Amino acid sequence: MKNRNVKSFRHAWLLLYYPIFTICFFVVERLVNGQYAVMYVWLDSVIPFKAYFVVPYVLWYPYFGLAALYLVFRDELGFCRYMWSLILGLSFCLAFYVFYPNGQNLRPAGLQGGDIFTRLVLRLYAADSNLNVFPSIHVFATIAPTVALLKNREAGKSLPVRIISVTLCVMICISTVFIKQHSVLDILGGAGLYMVVYLLVYRTGGSWRLWTWPAMPLRESNPQTDSKRASKSTKPQGASKKPL
Repeated sequence: MKNRNVKSFRHAWLLLYYPIFTICFFVVERLVNGQYAVMYVWLDSVIPFKAYFVVPYVLWYPYFGLAALYLVFRDELGFCRYMWSLILGLSFCLAFYVFYPNGQNLRPAGLQGGDIFTRLVLRLYAADSNLNVFPSIHVFATIAPTVALLKNREAGKSLPVRIISVTLCVMICISTVFIKQHSVLDILGGAGLYMVVYLLVYRTGGSWRLWTWPAMPLRESNPQTDSKRASKSTKPQGASKKPL
């Protein structure tokens, strides 16, 4: 019984990517030596700074975690596709930051803590630098759980879940520009990257099933091929001689 339980949750091993990514992210942050490409478009100057948008921004953390927990227990194949989409997208972001260091200079100067929202923004600024913003990991990793939940057979059929998920997704993504944590270009980059990853993970098929591994084997079982292999393995070696 114990072995069966462990085997049924073998897909949860993909969660090990989280600590690996976190370590690599901070290592990449240290690689930027002050020279970086500035992400800016004219819309960034039009969009005002609104500190209260920090609320949907930080709601990403429980949303991101709860979506993963739901999928790992309720939809192992959906969880695997979700995790592989993160592995592909976030790994690409890290590699992109190494070869093309970038950042933004949109944070308001002289911002001081007054109301609770501004204080939260200042804490966010202190914890997360203005570097490595394009494509936006925050945007990519918001769209990914939203799509995974909408594709789930149970959650995707629930109208409240669909409304809450889509609303949260939109609010979290636009919050990144209202608190001046990202440029509009970063949002477009994160969304565009997810579209490419979506086509790879959710639209590719065939007998090679990396996107559902380790919940399922990499190759599908073929009954005809398996029976032929089994008959060959049981066939005695060498040809039998006919009696004279």
